[in-house]
Parts: sequence; structure tokens; C-alpha cells
Amino acid sequence: MTKYRRSTVTTIFVALSLALVACASPGANSGDAGQRSIQAGGNGGGSEAAGSGSAGARVDPRDDGLEVALGEWALTLEAGAIRPGRVTFVVHNRGTIPHGFEIEAEGDGDSSGPGSGDGLKAETELLQPGETARLSLELLPGLYKVECLVDGHDDLGMEGFLEVRMDAPLVRDRSAGGTGAAGSGGNDVAIRDFTFAPADLEVAAGTEVTWTNDDPAPHTVTAEDGSFDSGTLEPRQTFSVSVQANGPVTYRCEIHPDMVGTITVR
Repeated sequence: MTKYRRSTVTTIFVALSLALVACASPGANSGDAGQRSIQAGGNGGGSEAAGSGSAGARVDPRDDGLEVALGEWALTLEAGAIRPGRVTFVVHNRGTIPHGFEIEAEGDGDSSGPGSGDGLKAETELLQPGETARLSLELLPGLYKVECLVDGHDDLGMEGFLEVRMDAPLVRDRSAGGTGAAGSGGNDVAIRDFTFAPADLEVAAGTEVTWTNDDPAPHTVTAEDGSFDSGTLEPRQTFSVSVQANGPVTYRCEIHPDMVGTITVR
């Protein structure tokens, strides 16, 4: 039998804006009903300052590209603040309809395109569901608006800000693994940047696995074999399942079907 529960908490997201001037030119098997409870949640951004003493390696989020995820209806950045210099945005459309990525220096008003006037404005092409694009730019210190370039999608929530500053914190190394990684003995899965992290989890029979939605968009955790289904998880909601069956169980987000994960019960 698979047992599960879902818990919610409401978090007020506070956006901190740094008013700096920016100018640069770009380079070109069946589930039983569970109980609900309130749990406190932290910031799901994953950024930590170097030398903070937290476990895990810290890297510059610009290394190997700054990950950007687009989906209905949110835009997520691997880090909300980066250091000045060359950066390549790796933009993934993880939604079900076309999206695109646009960045513009704040305070410059509308410009006609990359490099126009004293400001910066650049964008990817329109991306179909599942497509990825790369956009390389040289960014000076300042505040930049990022959004989906499709008309009206920013008003639905697909927008945000990127700070470029010398003291921007490093972030956890994406390749280093950590709590919850497959084979590590962890039992937590983060829903972040329109992915399940880790995507592949191995646990012992009877382990309770907990998913936390760290995205600003709603998601589901739905087993393909019907053994569990979270229903819609709003931001900061959690969902837990006590897994018993042997073998792998594949699950996905029903809202964003490209989001897929696997649990293997040993």
C-alpha cells in the first residue's frame, strides 16, 4: 500500500531590487487518502555565499551556463544574482506552448533591439516545447528585467529580475549531488526550475519520500502506474509518499509533462 500526505504553507515572496545603472553591448499501488498539515518552508533558490560553512561545493553560476527555465506560468533563474562579465544563458522551454527569453537593462525604457542606445536588450528566438537556446552576453553591474518575450506572458507571471554585482553569492555545484541524490540514502526531492531534483531516486521499501515545490509555478507529482498523485502543488507545498512496491516507478508533472522522475525501491 502506498500512503501519502500533502502539506501547504504560504510564503510571501519579497523581491529586492538594486537601482544601479547598467549599460553594455551583447556578444552575439493505489494511494490512500492522507492528512494535511502545516510546515514551514525556506527559500528554494539554492544560493549561498561562499565561505558560509554550508555543506557542498560552491561554484560561480555562470560556469557552464546560467540555467533558465520557462513554463506555464513562471520563469526561473538558476541564480537571482551573478557577478559581472561574460554569461551564457541556457534557456529551456519546459512548458506546453511556445515561449522565449528576453533580458533588458532596467531604467532604459523600451529599446529597439540589442545594443540600441545606451542600454541592453537581447532575446532568444521563439522556442517550441522541449527546445533549448543559448544566449551569450557581457553584463556590467546593474539590474536587469527578464521575461518571456511572448506578448502577455509576462503579465501571467513569466518575469523577474537578475542582479549583476561584484559580491553576488556562489551557488551549490549542480554536478556535486547531495541530500536526496540517487543512492545517497536521502529521501527528499526538490521541484525546482521545472525539474525534479534528483530525477532518479533509490530508496529502501517503506521509505517516505517528500517532494517540495520550490518553483513559483504549480506542479503535480503523478505516478504513471496510478500508485500516487499529489494533485496540484502550489509554491511551497509538499507531498509525501511511503513507497512499498519493488522496482522503478516513473512519475511526472501533469501540468508540465516534460518533467519526469523515477523512484527505484530496493
